[in-house]
Amino acid sequence: MTRFKSIGLSVGVVFWAVSATAQQVDPHVVYEQKCAACHTPHAGEFVADSLVATNGGLAGKSSGRLVRDSLKAGHGRLSDTEIDVLIEQFEFINESGGLFKEKCIICHDNAAKFARLNLILRDNVLTGRYSGKDVAEFLLTHGRLDASEAQRMVEVLTRQLLIQ
Repeated sequence: MTRFKSIGLSVGVVFWAVSATAQQVDPHVVYEQKCAACHTPHAGEFVADSLVATNGGLAGKSSGRLVRDSLKAGHGRLSDTEIDVLIEQFEFINESGGLFKEKCIICHDNAAKFARLNLILRDNVLTGRYSGKDVAEFLLTHGRLDASEAQRMVEVLTRQLLIQ
């Protein structure tokens, strides 16, 4: 299987996974409206700077308290749906390893805005909205990404489109 086909399969998996969650709530909006006033402006920064993965889930680096427990106890005054959506987003950000921040943010601000303004899905293929280019192929020659990083970035950017 070529690397392009494997990237396409990954996009399909991301499409299925996000669709399966049936998110009706945009985690970016929730974070920006209910968290960013006290924490960093973007969830990606918050996850990288303030959270750590533990056996029980993501926890505050300084407090050691599980984020889900803090939110369930009333921190942020979130609904159960908003908590679930934020935790899912925080876990995805943590698992993606901050690749967008490391390699892309210098030119492209943040992943959600970039994807929503510049990318579309055509037949489950992440495509440049204006260039018509297959993003998986394009990333192999752009942004100093290797093949595995390009695949992970396609997953990150696809997710941004599917959760809006």
